[in-house]
Amino acid sequence: MQGIKVLVTRPEPENTQTCQALSALGATPISLPMLEIRPLSSNAELSALRSQLYNLDLYQFVIFVSKNAARLAAELIDECWPMLPVGMHWLGIGQGTTQTLKDLNIPALSNPGNNTEAMLEWLKPAKMRDQRVLIVRGTGGRPDLAKGLEERGALVDHLELYKRHTPEYTAQTFLFLDHPDVIWATSGESLANLNNHVERFAPEFKEIVLFVPSKRVLEQARALGWQQAIYATGADDQSLMAATIQHLGR
Repeated sequence: MQGIKVLVTRPEPENTQTCQALSALGATPISLPMLEIRPLSSNAELSALRSQLYNLDLYQFVIFVSKNAARLAAELIDECWPMLPVGMHWLGIGQGTTQTLKDLNIPALSNPGNNTEAMLEWLKPAKMRDQRVLIVRGTGGRPDLAKGLEERGALVDHLELYKRHTPEYTAQTFLFLDHPDVIWATSGESLANLNNHVERFAPEFKEIVLFVPSKRVLEQARALGWQQAIYATGADDQSLMAATIQHLGR
């Protein structure tokens, strides 16, 4: 990826990590987060989260939807459970989330895919009726995972650890931004925020090749007018890098 300019729209701290990985390959990363993750932090919010986690051993499945969910949950779980409860299935959506959990000493498994739909498909053989499932995520996340599990008889709760906010950028931001060769949008919400900024300040960016992590986000991109959108099969760095290299013929 020598010399390739990649606009990275991940939230922090993942944005910095991805930019470092790109730099190591000789690429030129351009950091422009399109989501800001703000952990719940008030005493009342943290007290409620801890109260919920004290009942963690009541669940048969705990599913983490993102690296941020994994990282923030691990901190609180460690406070409430010096030793992890046993007999549970710890699952991460995507290889990156699963690896984050493993790095934090949570013995997680991952579905072969990288999104909610792949997770639901992977869990089809599992007995879900009357199984208690805790989905760890940010507030107001997509309902698809819970809905799919509840349709199979699971009893689903949510542990919501953070709020997502849209960063504010100006025309000046884009005026002084290096013109990227490719753009990485790693979620539907990031893409929506990027699209809003681009339509206001840099409509020419819609001519740039855009890599997205799923078929759902690919359809979203095309509906928004991104004609050069490409499905990268995952939101992790490896999937995006492989898709970019393949596209560039390197």
